[in-house]
Amino acid sequence: MIKGEFGYLGLDVKSNDFVMVLKRTDNGLHLPIWIGNSEAFAIAIVLAGIKPPRPQTHDLMNDIITSMGGKVSRIIVTGLKDSTYFALIHIDRGDVETYIIDARPSDSVALALRTKCDILINDEISCFDFDFPENDFEKELSERIKPIDPNEMLGI
Repeated sequence: MIKGEFGYLGLDVKSNDFVMVLKRTDNGLHLPIWIGNSEAFAIAIVLAGIKPPRPQTHDLMNDIITSMGGKVSRIIVTGLKDSTYFALIHIDRGDVETYIIDARPSDSVALALRTKCDILINDEISCFDFDFPENDFEKELSERIKPIDPNEMLGI
């Protein structure tokens, strides 16, 4: 497993879909994952520093976990199968129990941004160099995925 971090929220200018871009901390390579509108907004709210008056879904998830004595310790983007990425949420409950929950990467990252837990990426997952593209595919991705300002996205 490789330590990662949230890179940015982007827009695929070709499909007009949202993309969350994770970044490997060891080599700076990018992992783009196309996500739905609601997940993009859930991530944008955290990035913009907005505290909704009532808990949103991922806030509620964290509230339930902590009220039961748990803590989200890390999320792991585990793999890619049939064009779909998979992730796991690790929840520690004291020194005795760890629960591992299957989840979408977008929900996992939305939760990770709220809890400030580690983001890990399976080292077998292909990541790409957007800063210095080495091939046509990386060049296309780097031109196609444009970072977006979460504040503008939310109309702030």
